[in-house]
Amino acid sequence: MFEHEAQSALGLTGSLIDRFGPRLAGSPSCLATADALKDHAAPLADRAWNEDFPVHPGSFLGFIRVLVIIYAASTLALPFAAWASALAASIGLAILVLGFILYVGILDPFYPRRTGRNVLASLEPSGKVERTLIVSGHHDSARIFNFYVDRPELYGRRIYGGIGAFVVFWAASCVLALAGAPMIVDLAAALVFLAGFVLVAPLWNFASRDGSPGAGDNLAASCVALEVLRHFRSSRDGGEGLKGTRLIFASFDAEEAGLRGARAWARAHRDEVALSPTFCFNMDCLFSYPDIKFLSSDVNGSVKLSSALARACADMAHSRGIPAKVEPIAFLTGGTDAAELARVGVRATTLIAMKWSNEERSSAYHTPGDTLEAVEPAAVEAAIRVAVALAEQLDTGALD
Repeated sequence: MFEHEAQSALGLTGSLIDRFGPRLAGSPSCLATADALKDHAAPLADRAWNEDFPVHPGSFLGFIRVLVIIYAASTLALPFAAWASALAASIGLAILVLGFILYVGILDPFYPRRTGRNVLASLEPSGKVERTLIVSGHHDSARIFNFYVDRPELYGRRIYGGIGAFVVFWAASCVLALAGAPMIVDLAAALVFLAGFVLVAPLWNFASRDGSPGAGDNLAASCVALEVLRHFRSSRDGGEGLKGTRLIFASFDAEEAGLRGARAWARAHRDEVALSPTFCFNMDCLFSYPDIKFLSSDVNGSVKLSSALARACADMAHSRGIPAKVEPIAFLTGGTDAAELARVGVRATTLIAMKWSNEERSSAYHTPGDTLEAVEPAAVEAAIRVAVALAEQLDTGALD
């Protein structure tokens, strides 16, 4: 069941990649892909539309080079201006925590502005709207992470080493400034931390300017969402389908630029979310069938998702013979679009089909290998099956 739909989703994924290639947020290819997805959604929906928003895609990973510069400058300044060194390091730490761990767009104003484009389509139920289900993916692709291409087994060591060295320097510079240490002590500390620059400097080349093909992460998820829309349009046309649940197809842009597309949607539709129960079945990284899981938290653990929804999805998966777990997101592994919807009251979870840690991830993740061949059809079919089952269960009001 749903094997044909899975092949259709994979076929569309492949054809869009062939047409448009990598799709970095704000690029012409990403905008064109959004337009193509809207064209595919229009015949399946009562209404299909785009929502454009401003985005500063360079800022999300741009913080890395800012930290490298701050580390070098603060270390050199330490013997001569300890307070200035500590202040600069504190600013760097704030950028790290707010920008990288909490996804606050602290550096956005300092990077060029581009246009992002979300794609939406709605299918009304046969009766009165009592709730809304958003089925979502994102169509932008990631910048290639050089650390995943060159010696990926060293990824954790490089990340933790570089960030750890910066945090240790911040703590030391603050202690030295507060203690009013003699210049000779500050000079000795500066020499030690200049040696530590060997850990920080590699972060400069963490990400390439080039984008990945973005098949499993995450165009396939947007195409799965289209198949769910198609399924319920066909059911409604046949006199069945959803009775009280409005279905929203959503393909967000700029997920790889810090969830900015989902954030723009959430801010624009916050009042609508409050009118009736709203749920989100988000999908990301559809690579590996045995590694399916539903997230109960997001954005490095800082945002709580709906544990009840995640558990309901896992139970539906189990009842259909699909392996699935409910897990919180691992720290320092990032975030998904579900987080931004959860922030405004949507009951959301994300289906992940990949090992999700800095030690273990798909070998295709954020690399040139993220092609159609890296996506297991069974994972795509499972995502469709669970999304359809969830919509049908929500329609009974069981989870309201």
